Amino acid sequence: MPLLRPLSRRLLASRGPVAALLLALSVAAPALGAPPAAEPVPAEQQPAKARRPHGKPRAARTSAGAESDARAARRDAARAKTPARAGKTRAAKRDEAFRAQRGGTGAEADERKPLAKGAPNRGRLTGAVRLRSSRHLKVRRGARAWGLPVLVKALRRAAFQVAKKHGDSALLVGDLSARTGGALDGHNSHQTGRDADVGFYVVNSKGKTLRTERFVAFDDKGDAIGLPGARFDDKRNWALVEALLQDRQAGVKYLFVTDALRARLLAYAAKKRVPAELRARAAAAMMSPRDADLHNDHFHIRIACPASMRGACVEESVPRPGCASPAAPTAAAAPR
Repeated sequence: MPLLRPLSRRLLASRGPVAALLLALSVAAPALGAPPAAEPVPAEQQPAKARRPHGKPRAARTSAGAESDARAARRDAARAKTPARAGKTRAAKRDEAFRAQRGGTGAEADERKPLAKGAPNRGRLTGAVRLRSSRHLKVRRGARAWGLPVLVKALRRAAFQVAKKHGDSALLVGDLSARTGGALDGHNSHQTGRDADVGFYVVNSKGKTLRTERFVAFDDKGDAIGLPGARFDDKRNWALVEALLQDRQAGVKYLFVTDALRARLLAYAAKKRVPAELRARAAAAMMSPRDADLHNDHFHIRIACPASMRGACVEESVPRPGCASPAAPTAAAAPR
């Protein structure tokens, strides 16, 4: 129709009937080609259906919105957990580094079944657990601190019991065994994870606890050798003996110590009116074995063979040629 407009102007100029007809057609053409534009209606006057967005129905869009909200909530929760996870990872790395500095890895125990094979002075060890320092127990620097789980747990419990009863106490522990047992430098035994050397509790001249980094030797009167003013702590050392002997899970068999210190501890127990049965057990367990190191600076603790290891575990040490077994009890001190 736009092509008719120039032609209509020329025909109109001629003022003929045909011109009048073409003029009418050119005016009516826009009305025939498209509907007249409607005036916009305010949004508040539109019906609800007209305001609904194009696309999915209302119910479907509501479900999609709920899913979107759920996804957003999950993202927010994941972001909130991320710092905690990172913190745990950093803590795990610090613990691993600490264990590495202490001479170990993340594993605290051999994964094999615990077993003491052979005699204390001629044997091997599997399934060992490493004893580590705690609030009431300190492993001496450089100590070979692997043992049967039953021994390691007994030492921890005994140290805790002494501290619980008397406070301000830390048991100093030396060698147990190598991780796989066998001969250990400086020892005749300690080969099967059943032996442990623990230092004596020490007090100063005022009777206050004195913590040391090494074993302290004592003379027959209880005075420290090489550490002026220090004394043998009768109270805590007897508490240690008592805790070990009363631990039903431990199965402590021997507490090697000099005769003088043994007599001192038994005298203290009698003074404190400890039951006679417990004093008799202590007298039987505490002994100074022949042909062995002088135990005047530590207790040498040995547990009995666990019942589950009978047959593989040998209770007493194998006698060396020309001498009696260093662990053989005398008739008067036979364990009951």
